Amino acid sequence: MQPDGLDVEKLYMRALVSTVTAITRRPALALVCFALITLAAASYTATHFRMNSDDSTLISQDEPFRKDFAAFIDQFPESEETTVIVITSPSIELADKAVDALRDALLARDDLIETVYAPSADEFFEDHGLLYLDRADLEDVIERLAEAQPALTALSEDPSLRGLFGQLELSLEELEDGGALPTGFERMANRIAEVTDSLVAGNPRGISWADEFLDQEGTVYRVLIVQGRKDFSETISTAHLIGGIRDTARQLGLTPENGVEVRLTGMVPLAHDEQETLQRGLALAAVIAFSLLTMILLFGVRSIRISFAAGVTLLTSITWTTAYAMFVVGEFNIISAAVMVIGLGVDFAIHLGLRYEEECRRGFNVPDAIVSATRESGMEITLCGLTSTIGFLSFVPTPYPGLAALGIIAGGGMMLALLASFTVFPAILALMRAPSPQYPIASASMTRISSTIARNPRAWVGLGAAITVVAAVLSLRMSFDFSTLSMRDPDSESIVTLRDLQREDIVTDYSAVVLAPDRAAAERIALELEALATVSEARAPSYYVPGEQDEKLLMLEDAAFFLEPVISPEPPRAAPSDAERQAAFDSLRARLASLSDPAGNEPLWQSIRRLRASLDAVADTDALDQPLAELERLVVSDLGERLDWLRRAITVEAVSFDDLPEDTRRRVVAPDGTTQVVALPRDDLSDTSALKQFIEEVATISPNATGRPAVEAGIGRIVVQTFEMAIAITVVCIFLLLWVTLGRIGDAVVAMVPITLAGLITTAFGVVAGIPFNMTNVIVIPLMFGLGVDSAIHVVVRYRHDGSVARVMESSTPRAVVLTALTTLASFGSLVVSQHRGMRSLGILLSVALLSLLFSTLVLLPAWITLRREPAGNGK
Repeated sequence: MQPDGLDVEKLYMRALVSTVTAITRRPALALVCFALITLAAASYTATHFRMNSDDSTLISQDEPFRKDFAAFIDQFPESEETTVIVITSPSIELADKAVDALRDALLARDDLIETVYAPSADEFFEDHGLLYLDRADLEDVIERLAEAQPALTALSEDPSLRGLFGQLELSLEELEDGGALPTGFERMANRIAEVTDSLVAGNPRGISWADEFLDQEGTVYRVLIVQGRKDFSETISTAHLIGGIRDTARQLGLTPENGVEVRLTGMVPLAHDEQETLQRGLALAAVIAFSLLTMILLFGVRSIRISFAAGVTLLTSITWTTAYAMFVVGEFNIISAAVMVIGLGVDFAIHLGLRYEEECRRGFNVPDAIVSATRESGMEITLCGLTSTIGFLSFVPTPYPGLAALGIIAGGGMMLALLASFTVFPAILALMRAPSPQYPIASASMTRISSTIARNPRAWVGLGAAITVVAAVLSLRMSFDFSTLSMRDPDSESIVTLRDLQREDIVTDYSAVVLAPDRAAAERIALELEALATVSEARAPSYYVPGEQDEKLLMLEDAAFFLEPVISPEPPRAAPSDAERQAAFDSLRARLASLSDPAGNEPLWQSIRRLRASLDAVADTDALDQPLAELERLVVSDLGERLDWLRRAITVEAVSFDDLPEDTRRRVVAPDGTTQVVALPRDDLSDTSALKQFIEEVATISPNATGRPAVEAGIGRIVVQTFEMAIAITVVCIFLLLWVTLGRIGDAVVAMVPITLAGLITTAFGVVAGIPFNMTNVIVIPLMFGLGVDSAIHVVVRYRHDGSVARVMESSTPRAVVLTALTTLASFGSLVVSQHRGMRSLGILLSVALLSLLFSTLVLLPAWITLRREPAGNGK
């Protein structure tokens, strides 16, 4: 038979009891020393605190997928850390003006922006816009220009109400003479009526001639791609950048009230929104956790003195841990920062405090009760601290530096919390009176559970076995979701905008990129990619060159022939005087009034009636000169600019890739000839199965394909490796530690049973509830093993000491187990309020784990111990 422990254990306990004894004899002096240490730690933290919000450092840069992406960025640096500014409007004119204004404003912000790319604002793409239309769309535009030719000719020669009203009156004369109105008359009459009505209503809106030329229907999308400056000293490194872009847009009046909406997406805004969501969720979780912890301590411990001492001990350990983190690691990252919110380690003080209360009930005075509680429970509390530390340190050797930092900080923090529990906590207790014996040590519910277990332990063990089998079967169906999109708030601006861009077939960061050695190879690869079922389109250099140019140029040549009076107009007439403007207005009104109005609702006569009513409304204005001048401004405001554009767009020549703007060519072909091919996904990549299939299919064409989807898949593989490695390290190390310290392999197995069952139940719950493992909640299982085995340790050790399950259930241990589970539940469970799906799922799964752990520890474990009927040990 193996010994019940090692000599080092006895030496440790002797040193621990001696330390606590010394502290209880001079508690005031001890507290002064601890206060000075805590102040020094706080001072060190204040001068060395650093928060690194750069999430790219969470994963090693030496991974193959990282190297592929780095090679891509080396060739195309303008694709790194981009913010996509999406401008939408129902009007082409408003969208184009918004792009120009925002581009110019951002170019002036050297403190904010490094590069700006606005292809729609480039003169080349403006002038060749008609050539980039599909043939069917170009035919529609030319047909509309033909309909508007009479009005455009008149306005080219006389850009005023005089010229426009004169042309409308001529058309009406033809109608009176039995002729037909020009096909564009109806549309022009309606537009003038709309502008006139808006003027009379006090909300003037001009004619958008760009919309008239191009027959705009639906939403216009314009995109700016910018690279901005980050500040990693900020809690969110992109706060200044994102806030600056939005402030600039508001200052320019680019708001929905003015017919324009500016939204942000791309990797920078996506990461920014995620970090904002995380921080809001963690801040709210911290408030909820602190409130719940306070309630649990006050109403669960039922002693204000013990609760106060535990609270001070917790704050002290957090202060020490923060200083330790800055000294050892040098910074927090967005993962390790959660340790400060969770505030682990109060469990040790609860177990020691309740055991101290139990010793006080036996007649010990305060100092002796503290020492006795330490002697009786010190080793099991220490063992729990070690297992919890192992749970965190299991992340250190994994290929996930972000989690490794969490492991170092949290593992050291657990040891510091253990130290505070055996130093600060006893010192505070020694300065106060013993807790009042108002409540029994054991609750009535625990006594009832004990009697139920004692009557039929076999049934409970059988129930546990059945649950284990069912949970194990379900656990086999657990999946891993490596998509970061699926974890983010689906209603956030960046996610909604990303989906809109994907629906419009606009390239986003969530596209695959294949690098080809030259343009010819890129074209071949694009054809292969487009043959894939998951690819909607593959864009090689030829994509940026208009297709079917010969046919389109012939169509534009025909259009230029009938638009000759517009393209090469006579010198325009001088601007009309108020009297001439009035005369043209009166003459058109008179012509409209003289028309005999036939019965019926033909669209033509509806437009004539509407124009007549609108002009009559203006005529009712007392002073007509000013409204007519304003009406003229609204009608012809941007006409001259659009006619100039039309003259250039109609007379373009054929273009090749080499004719494209240098900035555009550089974003497709690197200086050494390396050419990128972009594959757009057919499906929504927030669906992990679609994302996985997309990546796998593209990889059949190019194993080194990169882009954000490939990077996420690579990160997912690293996280899975981390998960598997951490589980293996945790289970093996904790089992060996239990075996060595408990001295019996049977006791080590018994202590592992509840946490193993809880792990299976948690995984099975995830399957049933549709909560897969993801890059945030994947730490739940190793954490649960590290933190959850503590409860089983306390029950097993107490059973070995007391000799029967009934005595264990009547002691302070079950209540301490419940309270420590509730404190951990309060810490992690509070994460369910987060809008970040990954963090919320972590809170849900850990809550399920802790609840199932309580059941298996306080019901199934005692039943198994009773059924085994192993002889009790002699204590520690």
